[in-house]
Amino acid sequence: MKRVFQAAFLLLALCAVGQGLWQYSRLPARVMSHFDAAGRANGWMSRDTFLGWQIGTLVFIAALFEGLVLLQARLPREFINLPHRDYWLAPQRRESTDAWISSLVLLPGCWLMLFFMALFYQVYRVNLEGPGRLTPNPVWLGAGLLLLVVATVAVAIAHFSRKPVD
Repeated sequence: MKRVFQAAFLLLALCAVGQGLWQYSRLPARVMSHFDAAGRANGWMSRDTFLGWQIGTLVFIAALFEGLVLLQARLPREFINLPHRDYWLAPQRRESTDAWISSLVLLPGCWLMLFFMALFYQVYRVNLEGPGRLTPNPVWLGAGLLLLVVATVAVAIAHFSRKPVD
């Protein structure tokens, strides 16, 4: 399962970077890049600076989530807070528990990559169509992201709260 989430996350990261590179030459020289709560543009930057921010954001997110997966697998058991920790981190289950936790770290990473892909697409679209506003409003995209993260946490709690009988 961990490999599937890791592959999906890395594929999304590559697609997000590819999206930015593809959109770059189509954007105007001066890009609407900051928007108010209603989705109206209130800040601009050069196309080069915008691409730098876009790629930088995506690379930071990819490094952060991959780093969290690497760190989690190397943490001593006393630093891992789980219900029934002794059961889930017993030597015979540690590897599968680490895989589960890694998947639960990478899933919100996938949601976050999709969020930024949608957000950067909206910025691209509004820049091509001229002055307008982001639709859907980024607040709704953020609320959807938050809902998915909460659902992921609920799945984690449900999984690790049960103590299967050996």
